Amino acid sequence: MSSNKTLVKGLGQLEATTLVVGGIIGTTIFLITSNIAELVGSPMLVFITWIVAGLLAGAAALCFAELSAAMPETGGTYVFLRRAYNSELISFAFAWMICFAYGTGAIAVVAIMAATFLVPVLAAFEFDIAEYVNEIAVILIVVLTLLNSSGVRHGGLTQNVLTALKVSLLLLVVLIPLVLVDMQPARLVQGGFGNNSLGTTLQNVSDAMILCLFSYSGAYFVTHVAEEVREPHKSIPRAIIVGFLIVFGLYLLANVTYMSTMSFVDVKSSEHIASDVMARALGPKGAVVTAFVIFCSAVGVLNAQLLNYPRIVFALARDGYFFRRIAKINERSRAPSNAIVLVGIIASIFALSGGYVEILGYIAFVIHFFVCLAVLAVIILRIREPELPRPYKVWGYPFTPVAFLLISAVYLFNLIVTKPIAVMIGVGIVLVGVPFYFYWSRKNAAPAAIL
Repeated sequence: MSSNKTLVKGLGQLEATTLVVGGIIGTTIFLITSNIAELVGSPMLVFITWIVAGLLAGAAALCFAELSAAMPETGGTYVFLRRAYNSELISFAFAWMICFAYGTGAIAVVAIMAATFLVPVLAAFEFDIAEYVNEIAVILIVVLTLLNSSGVRHGGLTQNVLTALKVSLLLLVVLIPLVLVDMQPARLVQGGFGNNSLGTTLQNVSDAMILCLFSYSGAYFVTHVAEEVREPHKSIPRAIIVGFLIVFGLYLLANVTYMSTMSFVDVKSSEHIASDVMARALGPKGAVVTAFVIFCSAVGVLNAQLLNYPRIVFALARDGYFFRRIAKINERSRAPSNAIVLVGIIASIFALSGGYVEILGYIAFVIHFFVCLAVLAVIILRIREPELPRPYKVWGYPFTPVAFLLISAVYLFNLIVTKPIAVMIGVGIVLVGVPFYFYWSRKNAAPAAIL
């Protein structure tokens, strides 16, 4: 290992775009339309919820595109927070949360989800792995950790393949029922806007949008690998815009399929809506096909996570606020292998212990708060650093970031009111890192030492 090596620009426009698409499309699009339908009460409101949430998530994505084009550095959000708020503490808190809570916990969740949906696929071939879901999740994490440690080109190529596979399979799930099942477009407008009062409708749509916004998250993944993207000032904004539009279109098309091939009553009561739709088209085999699609989609997200979250930890260590060995770049692969392995190990521990469920529930408020700080950074830097070169500027400024921040304020306030204990625990998890911040601050003030 050598500290004077630099990261290699091994990602082009295609890899940047597939990282966006692959980072957003996970498992929720196959599952949560039923939950949304139950909340809002009519097909039209389901579509309105997906569209409005998509526009808001798109607004945040455009803000990240501007920030990354102006500051194409490894770490993405970590870099934006440090620059906008002149605070190593804020950026440290974000990276700490990624390393020891949200990022590694999310990797564990996705790995468990992938392993869970692999169970019915292998059961169709008379292989019973139901008792080994956690172990299989760890195997998936280990394999992709080693693959990404071998170089960003390998990780990028894998992301290309997995994203192409998941998009192709998602299209099959969407299109096969439209061809083989009795499609009734009139179902899409049945019930109008429902029978609830305006206030109740708005509250229900607001609650449902939380689920949708989570389904749209991940567009910022590519910003964390900015130093490894060729022509990042051009490639990253294009990747975010094109990738997000692809996802937006696929999500709406999927919902057209769900609600035009099933009655709204069946949509609301479905536990696995994509599986139920495919079962109507292909019989019992449809559920197995859908499980395989969800497995592939989850693995694609898992690779995207292991490609981007370790870069945040690497950036933290490179700035001297974490163990310096984590900032080492592998001589052969030119990848931040130590950071990748560390994140993989912590995620594997979460996957085996099951502790990720509680942690992600606690940290929901904090992670969205940091996203809001990053979006607000667009406004702060426009005012404070008007001369900063901005190859891409967010459309509709300042209304675009302001709209996202206003809606987010309602969401965050709702979490404080309805889940105060979870919010306090989440904040506490972040505050646990503060003593470590001051420890490394003192280390930085002293002569540098290799830890």
